[in-house]
Amino acid sequence: MCAWKYKHLMPKLTVSKLKLLKPNQVLGLVGMSLHHISSFLENSTPYRTAISEIKTQGLSAISLEDALLKSLIKTFEDLLEIAPKDVRLLLSALLAKFEANSVKTLLRAKEAKLSVEEAMKYILPLGTFSEERCRYILETSENITDVVDVISDLEYGLVLEKTIAAYQKEKDFYLLEIALDRHVYQKIWRAAGRFWGLDKKIVRTIIGLETDSLNIKAILHCKAIGIDTNQIIQYLIPESDVLCEKELQDAIKCPDIQTTIDSMVESAKKARARDHRIIFKELQLNAASLTAVETILDRGLLETNLRIMKRYTPYFNIGLLLAFLNLKWIEIKNLRAIVHGTESGIAPDRVRKLLIFPR
Repeated sequence: MCAWKYKHLMPKLTVSKLKLLKPNQVLGLVGMSLHHISSFLENSTPYRTAISEIKTQGLSAISLEDALLKSLIKTFEDLLEIAPKDVRLLLSALLAKFEANSVKTLLRAKEAKLSVEEAMKYILPLGTFSEERCRYILETSENITDVVDVISDLEYGLVLEKTIAAYQKEKDFYLLEIALDRHVYQKIWRAAGRFWGLDKKIVRTIIGLETDSLNIKAILHCKAIGIDTNQIIQYLIPESDVLCEKELQDAIKCPDIQTTIDSMVESAKKARARDHRIIFKELQLNAASLTAVETILDRGLLETNLRIMKRYTPYFNIGLLLAFLNLKWIEIKNLRAIVHGTESGIAPDRVRKLLIFPR
């Protein structure tokens, strides 16, 4: 590992980490009005520019969410400018998650038969999916199949073309979403493979754990709604050093949630994956429902990133970068939950239960 390549990134990341909101600041926004939340965020350095662009008369949960996501994308873009080549490739691959989300939103809009103007409220233009292109896709498409045809010259269109026949047969929208997720995480995993030494260990731990969390949620969700065991494998992303294809198939074959989790604990032990074992052990003890499982996995990802940040911060490596970006994303997820809870009139106690904080 060449620590010297991080000489420009580390100072910026160190300062950016200090600007993350404290848990008590985030909690203090629960139950507050959208104007109060907007004012608070506008006075915080990371969100100032994006929030200030919202017109007062257009203030809503959607406009605030859009501003938060724009701020996150700007963070990625700023880091891309000073990152070395291998880190740039990883950052670009990670950004593809948000680009794929724009495609998902386009597809959902057509499934829900939203008007162009209504659909555009939910779309974050990014990368090849500019505002003009998204609007063109919506205006020229009558249904999901049309959307896939219109973007057939793009990488996401090529991915969806391979799945559209199965979607038309099964009428399961999740098939389209998982096809996009598979493509994106394969791209991220390939980018992770370009690192060496400690960098490689850190990046494959964090990306692998994120992928495994998605797979666990998918397996348990499919089992809960009665999807055939042989079909579940098509919903999974076998990109990890812990839950590889064989381990995923073993977990799928288990008869219930508890034995499925037991199987994953054994896989983590065999792989000597410390961070996985910590999370999977908690799942063993507290997996009373799918909601509980999702909370444990999301909080586990947060705590893993905090451990990695603490463990590797004194050294010049990829750990601080990935941990910061994940902590930033969790911060934004919490803020999104708060603004939507406020607009929907959800009781503050219920909103607090949706937030992700370390124990």
